[in-house]
Amino acid sequence: MKSHYRAVVIGGGVIGASTLYHLAKMGWNDIVLVEKIEYTSGSTWHAAGLLPLFNMSYSVGKIHKYSVDLYQSLEAETGQQVSFHKTGNLRLARNQERMDEYKRYCGTASTIGVPFQMIGPAEIKKLWPFAKVDDLVGALYHPDDGHVAPVDVTMALLKGARANGAETYSEVEVTSMAQKPNDEWVVSTNKGDITCDVVISCTGNYARETGRMVGLELPVVPVEHQFIVTGPIPELVEYNRSGNPEMAVLRESDSSYYMRQEADGLILGPYEKGAPCWGLDGVPEGFGQELLPPDLERLLPHIIAAGERVPIFETAGIKDHINGPIAYTPDGNPMVGPAWGLRNFWLSEGHSFGITAAGGSG
Repeated sequence: MKSHYRAVVIGGGVIGASTLYHLAKMGWNDIVLVEKIEYTSGSTWHAAGLLPLFNMSYSVGKIHKYSVDLYQSLEAETGQQVSFHKTGNLRLARNQERMDEYKRYCGTASTIGVPFQMIGPAEIKKLWPFAKVDDLVGALYHPDDGHVAPVDVTMALLKGARANGAETYSEVEVTSMAQKPNDEWVVSTNKGDITCDVVISCTGNYARETGRMVGLELPVVPVEHQFIVTGPIPELVEYNRSGNPEMAVLRESDSSYYMRQEADGLILGPYEKGAPCWGLDGVPEGFGQELLPPDLERLLPHIIAAGERVPIFETAGIKDHINGPIAYTPDGNPMVGPAWGLRNFWLSEGHSFGITAAGGSG
C-alpha cells in the first residue's frame, strides 16, 4: 500500500466496491479501497440479494435500474459469477388503494424505462401457483426484477476495479482523518498514513463513527433485520423436478414481507414495525461477519400472514434464521454525494437497500 493516492474509498462492502469500480472505469487508476476486516463484512454478506425496482422516487428508481442492468453484464466483463436470477417480482394488492398506489408509480417507471405490468388474480396464480389469490385485487409485476448473490457481486466489482488499475486492501482500519491546508486528506490507518485528494466514505453500519472522525453527525443507524430460510418443501421439490421456472419474488405490502424461492425451500423476509436499533453506542470492536441473536416471536405476525398467503409455507421447517444489522436513515433514502461543510469528502451511506442501490450509487 502506497502513502499517497488520488482517492481513498473507505469500506469493502458492495457500496464501496461499486464506488471504486466506477472511479476506475472513469480512468482514476491511482485509487485505493481499504476495509477494516474482510471484504463483504457488515451488511453485504448476510443480505438476501433482492433487486426491487419499485421506488416512488425518480432519482432512487434510476439508481436501482442502473444496478440491475449493470449486474447482468458484470460476469461477462470480469469472469466472476454474480448468480443473477431474473425471476420477476410480484407486488400484491389486497385493496384498490394499494392498486392505485401502484398505478401512480407506473408514471415513474415509464419515465425511467422500467418495464412493468398491472395484472389480475388469474395472472398472479400463473406466476405463483402456490399462492392464494381469491382476496386479491391484482398486482404490480416487474419482469426484469430478481436476485443476486451479494458476495459474488461485490467480488466482481472489486475484480473489475483492480483490472482497471485500482488497489484494494483488507484488514486496514481507518483510525482518524484530518485535512491539510492544501485540502489534501491524511487518512490514518493501523498500517500507516495515506495522503489523498479525495475521501469517499462507504462504511455502512460504521457511518456515524466514520462521520465523527471529520466532525459530521450522520443520521444513519443500524437496524436489526431478520429473515427465515426453510428446509425443502415437498411441493416445491416436485415443482422444480418438473422443470418449472423459478417463481417471481413475492411481496405483500399490506403484510410487510417478501418471499422467494431458495432451491427447494423458501425465504421469508419481514419488515418489522419498530424493529430495534443496534450499535447506538458504536459497533462492537471486531464486529464483521457475525449475526445477532434471532427473535422469532417478533416475526410471528408476518409468519402467520405469509402462511395464509402461501399455505405450503405454514408446514415448512425452519433451516436458518438470520438476524443482521442494516443501516437506515430517517426517510429510508441513502445519503449519496459531497459531505456538507467539507471539501473533497464524499458520502455513500445509509443504504437500507444496499445491493439494489450499489451499482447506481457508485
